[in-house]
Amino acid sequence: MIINDDYVLIAIISFIVSLITVYLISRLRNPRLLAPDAHKPYRVLVPKIGGVAILIAMGAVTIMAYLINDTRLVALGLVTLTVGLIGLADDLKGLPVSVRVFLPLVPALIIPVVVHGYIYILLIGHVHNFFVVAFLSMLAVTVMANAVNMLDVMNGIVPVSTLMILTVSGAISYMAGFGYALPATLILVLTVLPLAVFNWYPAKVFNGNVGSYALGAMMGAFMVLYNAGTQGVISALPYIINGFLIVITARGFRPRETLKRPVIVNDGVIHANRTPGSPTTLVKLIVMKKPKTEREIVRDILLLFLVTSIASLSLLVVVI
Repeated sequence: MIINDDYVLIAIISFIVSLITVYLISRLRNPRLLAPDAHKPYRVLVPKIGGVAILIAMGAVTIMAYLINDTRLVALGLVTLTVGLIGLADDLKGLPVSVRVFLPLVPALIIPVVVHGYIYILLIGHVHNFFVVAFLSMLAVTVMANAVNMLDVMNGIVPVSTLMILTVSGAISYMAGFGYALPATLILVLTVLPLAVFNWYPAKVFNGNVGSYALGAMMGAFMVLYNAGTQGVISALPYIINGFLIVITARGFRPRETLKRPVIVNDGVIHANRTPGSPTTLVKLIVMKKPKTEREIVRDILLLFLVTSIASLSLLVVVI
């Protein structure tokens, strides 16, 4: 499938809107919208709502997708927007953890309505039952939104890993015969790219809960809407494993403020917190044997995502 001019235009506009928005956010100096970068050896305050760039860009994408009658892209945009707004409300006002964790279940129900209860999952086959697709949609969106939020702890990890997961998942869907995955992948990659640049070490903006929730919901919705579930799950395994470790060792979903920090920062070097009751995370496991700097940890985690993304490419053996 050759990407037609409508999708190229949407991708370019989304990129420009995202870039301008994240740049303006990086210039914010309102104390209420700043947060300390805890893993640096020096004190620096960074704008904490960089993910708003994703919301505004996806708002533009949703409108343009509606104008060209692309219902899948409209649904993807609406899910990303609504779940991202939940994160923004938490950034600005604070939400009870139960509300923040489970509210994404509701916008996820947009997906089965749009796909009429029909999806295809590599290695599993066709699923043509509204309630099963609704369950899978709620599971994908809610799990990914929360899992991404749990690993959004250091510069660059979330947007860069999102780019990896979307690119590989979309490419495999396209190779499997779902041509409509290609333009959507291009649009999403160009939407996320500016945030990835500004969130890269040393970060000029943080994603905030608005960013982590929006990007997590985007990936979860993409997996269902564009028949990318199997490859998406494989590519996103570091998110899933990290989230599982935290929920198990913290004994459920609890606000970060009530938990002992899993790591300790000493002059820019990150050590594992061995105090009983400190939850286990992917970052903690990485520094358990040897303390590392933030840059080294980001490198290690992104290498994990690279490995899982490459592993998902093995599915091409099945689809080609």
